[in-house]
Amino acid sequence: MEKLTDRLALGVLRFFATAMLFFGVSVFIAGVPLFGMLTGSPLVQTIAGILLQIGGAFVVGGGAALYLSRRRGPLLPNERAATSDAERPALGGWLIALAIVLVTLPIWLVLRLRPFLAEWGRVIDFLATLDIWQGANANGSGLVLLPLFAALTPPFFELAALSAFVVASAALFALLLSRSPRFPRIYLACVVLLSALVIASVRGADAAMSAAEAVRQLIEDTNPSAEEAALLSDSLNRYTSIVSSTAPVLVWALCAYLIWIPGVISSRRARIVFAKRARDAGAIDLESITTPPRFRS
Repeated sequence: MEKLTDRLALGVLRFFATAMLFFGVSVFIAGVPLFGMLTGSPLVQTIAGILLQIGGAFVVGGGAALYLSRRRGPLLPNERAATSDAERPALGGWLIALAIVLVTLPIWLVLRLRPFLAEWGRVIDFLATLDIWQGANANGSGLVLLPLFAALTPPFFELAALSAFVVASAALFALLLSRSPRFPRIYLACVVLLSALVIASVRGADAAMSAAEAVRQLIEDTNPSAEEAALLSDSLNRYTSIVSSTAPVLVWALCAYLIWIPGVISSRRARIVFAKRARDAGAIDLESITTPPRFRS
């Protein structure tokens, strides 16, 4: 029988996997017709293509994580072995190093991305002072928010990836300390979801860079005053600098997860430490004993 923490972790994982899959399918439903109609603008078509790529990553990532979190039969090598809690060995070797990574990685991410988080604080304060939400639906004025939402989409993907790294590291560290038999499966599902979010962050940053170049060209063509041009250029440069510098940090964080996959899935130590509890295996054996065999005539 699974512990409450295992069932809770799998339930939360299924929720986020379902949400990611739903978002990816929604992007495809809205993006495929839009991509075919926007042939007149290379920039808009490029951004639409990037959105379709992000949707594809979410469909694959969400579907794979949902499969990993819902499949009940044995899937990984550790789920085909069984041991009692008394005979289960303590953590050791490279598992200690993995535990250290799970603790230090989110701390490193938050410290490394302090400028990114500071910019998000400014954005939240800016939106709060504008009081734009009360009149957003009045006379179609909500359309004014569309460029703002479009500009915030790439950094939102990055913020979602950063938050996912912090939450996943905390949950996996707890499961690792308890030597949960579900740890390898949940670790693999978390890597799949994190990979989709990092891909969305990288491709979103690329879309932001393409849009920024178009905005710079628009500023030059409209010939604003020197003061306005300087203000717009400074804001645009700060935006592109933050977005473009955050994506590589997330990629490195993902690599810190990916290097442990072979050990978590196929190593002998992981197979023993995270083996199924013996009482679960006993229930399977009892079922095989009490079920009469079928004989061919």
